[in-house]
Parts: sequence; structure tokens; C-alpha cells
Amino acid sequence: MRSSKLKFLLVLAASLVCGPALADLPIALIDESSLPYNLSPSNYDNSPSNYDNSISNYDNSPSNYDNSESNYDNSASNYDNGRSGDRRLIDKDGGSLKFAGYYVAAKNGTTNFYSPRGKRMFYNPKKGRGIFGEKDGSFCGVLARVNGELSLALTERGAKILLLSE
Repeated sequence: MRSSKLKFLLVLAASLVCGPALADLPIALIDESSLPYNLSPSNYDNSPSNYDNSISNYDNSPSNYDNSESNYDNSASNYDNGRSGDRRLIDKDGGSLKFAGYYVAAKNGTTNFYSPRGKRMFYNPKKGRGIFGEKDGSFCGVLARVNGELSLALTERGAKILLLSE
């Protein structure tokens, strides 16, 4: 058990240090209360009150051009961010695959998640695994392995943001 947990953490750490690989990223829905401590917002590393995770931190701020919707690298009109691109967010709801947006790793290390129309929904700070809401920096999920694959694991709050951005 300890060995498999260590492997999970090493793979997760490697994927976070390198940023998400340029590939589809599935979306999974999770119950925040069922998250283990190391992935929960109760852990200071994943807490919105940690300045490294805060929307007030310029690296995470929507006013930072690296995170801006007006930056062409982050734009929905950039081919890499479209339905045929290589940074798609895929919702596997009900077994069918649905394009739910895209992600872009900014030069500053923050990974941003956008709706199909190019609206920033979430961000993942360069030093963390937590996912935070674009508008208020609230905890919305984690980057974690779900059913064996790295996923954008969203809480109920994150799922609402995703639903409203469609």
C-alpha cells in the first residue's frame, strides 16, 4: 500500500512539475469531503488562503497577461486550443466524450483552464495541485489520478463553474 501511494505521489509530482502533458485531460467529478487530506483544501498546500494559490498572487491573476483571455496563446481561436487541438478538456459524462474546454500552461508556471469559448474558468498554481476558481480563487478541485489517468477532478463548486461556462 505504501509503495503504491508513493508511486502515485511521484507520478503526480512529476506531472505537476512538468505541467500537464500536451494531451487530452479528462474531467472527473469528486466529492470534496471524500478527498484524502493531501488533496483536500484542509491541507495548507491546497488551501485558497495559501498565498501561492491565491488569485491575489500576480502569477495566478487574470490581470497577468500570461493568464489573460486576450493572449493569443490562451485564445479559443488558437488551433491548439480547439476541438482538434492537443490540450482538450474532455467530459466523459454518460460514456460519450464531450469537448469541455482546453488548458494552457503559462510561461509563469500557472496552468489555466478555459471554456470552449475561451473564458478562463480555473487555474492551477505552479507549486500546487489544487484547482481554483477564476473569479474568486475558491477551491474547485485537484489535478489527480482518477481511474488510473491524470484528470481535472472537480468538486461540486467546480462542476457548477464548468456547467455555467458552456
